[in-house]
Amino acid sequence: MTQHHQIGHITALSRIEEDRYVRLDKFTVKSLELISGMNEGGSTLFEVIDRTITPMGARLLKRWVVFPLKEEKPINARLDIVEYFFRHPEFRDVLEEHLPRIGDLERIISKVAVGRVSPREVVQLKVALQAIEPIKAACLEAENSNLNKIGERLDLCLSIRDRIAREIVNDPPLLINKGGFIRDGVSEELDELRKIAFSGKDYLMQIQQRESEATGIPSLKIAYNSVFGYYIEVRNVHKEKVLQEWIRKQTLVNAERYITQELKEYEEKILGAEEKILSLETRLYNELIQTLTEFISPIQANASYIARLDCLFSFSAIARENKYVRPLIEDSDVLEIKQGRHPVIEKQLPVGEKYIANDVFLNSTTQQIIINTGPNMAGKSALLRQTALITLLAQMGSFVPAESARIGLVDKMFTRVGASDNISVGESTFMVEMNEASNILNNLSPRSLVLFDELGRGTSTYDGISIAWAIVEHIHEHPKARARTLFATHYHELNEMEKTFKRIKNYNVSIKEIDHKILFLRKLERGGSEHSFGIHVAKMAGMPKSIVKRADDILKQLESENRSQGISGKPLAEVSQSREGMQLSFFQLDDPILSQIRDEIINLDVNNPTPLEALNKLSEIKKNSPG
Repeated sequence: MTQHHQIGHITALSRIEEDRYVRLDKFTVKSLELISGMNEGGSTLFEVIDRTITPMGARLLKRWVVFPLKEEKPINARLDIVEYFFRHPEFRDVLEEHLPRIGDLERIISKVAVGRVSPREVVQLKVALQAIEPIKAACLEAENSNLNKIGERLDLCLSIRDRIAREIVNDPPLLINKGGFIRDGVSEELDELRKIAFSGKDYLMQIQQRESEATGIPSLKIAYNSVFGYYIEVRNVHKEKVLQEWIRKQTLVNAERYITQELKEYEEKILGAEEKILSLETRLYNELIQTLTEFISPIQANASYIARLDCLFSFSAIARENKYVRPLIEDSDVLEIKQGRHPVIEKQLPVGEKYIANDVFLNSTTQQIIINTGPNMAGKSALLRQTALITLLAQMGSFVPAESARIGLVDKMFTRVGASDNISVGESTFMVEMNEASNILNNLSPRSLVLFDELGRGTSTYDGISIAWAIVEHIHEHPKARARTLFATHYHELNEMEKTFKRIKNYNVSIKEIDHKILFLRKLERGGSEHSFGIHVAKMAGMPKSIVKRADDILKQLESENRSQGISGKPLAEVSQSREGMQLSFFQLDDPILSQIRDEIINLDVNNPTPLEALNKLSEIKKNSPG
């Protein structure tokens, strides 16, 4: 059942040409959530931009998402068509009306090739070919040379389309063995057999009428059962009138049943006709499918062009719906996005809340690396991802969520975002992080776009800072590849790099502090940030107040001990040995019972009690202590 040798629909095998597509490694596809989300229920880029109508279109769009183009001409050809759709609602109306009728043309024609196509799917094929006709006409009339070419290449396959319409009924059964799918008038033999099989009731009534009149038996009737087929039933009152040539087959209480030679011959004719009908219908259907196999190649080409139109129609739909603009694609090292937005996050915001847009500028001569030291929860990761997604959308041939975008073509895109371990192969979070980072550094090219988010956080603070510093330095000083890089980090020490390396610039995602509360403005600003506000985030997450307060005390102590030390400052281990502040003393633990005991001791008058009262008080304190 599953093995077949008919592979006519496989016309060519080709390699994925590396020089045509942007290289996206598996880490990047996963961390940018292009096709599947990292968290359950999370939205992906594909889900946001998928407005395709046909299954072929959806499959092609998924491919376009992971294989963006890196050549200026084909990208602009796609953008021209998207812009034409955008500006010509009458063309969009044609596609909206006729694309839903096409269905999965690609899948149906592959089933034709292996001889496993049902009559219902053949009718769908006819409907699809009919729906292509107005689309072809609209493409030929369009004022766009690329659409004209698609119109010229769409093949209506008129001969097979009309033959299907002539030979197959409009609403055939799903399976061949049910019969009844070939139209009347296709075969004289088939029509004759159908007359015998399905007009038999009238013929039997004629026999019953004739025999009743010949014998004078008014209650005579002809019926059928599976044991001996058609029979004549006569009640006992009239059995003397039965003709001699009738053959008795069964005796009942009140009647007897007979068969005649004429009934037997007619029965064979009817039952034989039903078998012959199915056999003849199947033969005619197989002849049609055999002819249909000659059209596999043009119909596959149709499916490909329709899928392409569907994807570009989808791009124009999301551009109108989400206020996207056409990016300027150029062969340069400049990446300039003005008022860019994250395409996925902006769709998930609560009603009425506006996405805070940001500008990003990167090139290889003045601002190659941006170090973003914004605080926790401020939107650093969102900014990194939106830059990557806007670039990808542009190189897919889509409009982008921004006020304007100038995209110097990217040939490779790398991301090191998020932390996760790989326990099954014995890799810690930090090992996974280093694997991904080394993959990036070993494959850099002059046109690469690199996104690092919180690199080095999987290990100790000073190890992490050292590795992050060395990696940024390596990217800046690379002899052949000045890769455009966005580096989001909590290591404020990296702000010092701007003073030494001329193409590194510090930025931060701004916040406002009002009455010890933090307001996230989510706006990218020039200059580094000195605070992470991690303790504030812990408070937002519902951490117990005593822990938040204690963490704040420890942070102040650490900052005062370690201020202005920079990367060459003393290690945290030395700071932690300081008695004041770091020693988790009895009186500094914010446990309610310990606080109560502390207050009792502070309020105790040690000059007046007798020795016995003092011992009793000590015993009471001991009893109440948490052990």
